[in-house]
Amino acid sequence: MNNVSSNGRIALRAVQNDPPAEKLTRCKKIVVPLENNTPNETSDRILEDLRRILRTVQKTKDASSEEVAQAGDLLLRVKALGVRREEFRSAKNGTEGAEEVSIEELETTNRRSATPDPAKYERPVVPTPKREPDGYDSTFLEGGIDGAIERVIAKGYTPEMPIKQHEAFLQTALGSSKTLDALAVDQIYLAIAYNWKQRWNQKLAPMVKKLQTSVLSYANPRGFQIHEPDCLSFVESVDFGSM
Repeated sequence: MNNVSSNGRIALRAVQNDPPAEKLTRCKKIVVPLENNTPNETSDRILEDLRRILRTVQKTKDASSEEVAQAGDLLLRVKALGVRREEFRSAKNGTEGAEEVSIEELETTNRRSATPDPAKYERPVVPTPKREPDGYDSTFLEGGIDGAIERVIAKGYTPEMPIKQHEAFLQTALGSSKTLDALAVDQIYLAIAYNWKQRWNQKLAPMVKKLQTSVLSYANPRGFQIHEPDCLSFVESVDFGSM
């Protein structure tokens, strides 16, 4: 099992008796890296654990209406992760709905054979895909992340202002010399992550947080890949993604 799913399951077991707010926070910290990673890094068990925890939030009498709504939103995101994983499986297997043969079925088949075939017990070994470098380029943003923040502030954006058009907001941060595409939003996200780790003592100013949220809101529906920053450990990635 991959680290994101296995560590996530351990984290969920630790909060199963906690208040709704803590359960929601933990679920958010797990859902974000699952959304940003490839589908093969999402296990069926972590999705089921997330559903179970989120449903307890919806059913508990101590949960506020806002917490129940947040649980519903997260359940929709978990459902989308499941759909993405099934599509990945179908594309990989070449057949819709292909099921893995159980050990019991293999053993029954071999007992009917006069000469058991050891190969029937073998399961194909799926190699773990090698993680590609995040590709962060510290010179991509003109003036770095500080320059991006200066541009959106100069345009009149404030931390309290709701962002209704993420494209316009991100293009302003990017500057007129760059095109807003998958590479650009990935570089903005990476720039925030590296500065969060190396300069900002793992804290985000309100405007930087708004920029991070806008990147994910713009990239996820379009299927843009957001790389997991090489500078962050697994725990740091979870914390950063949930801020």
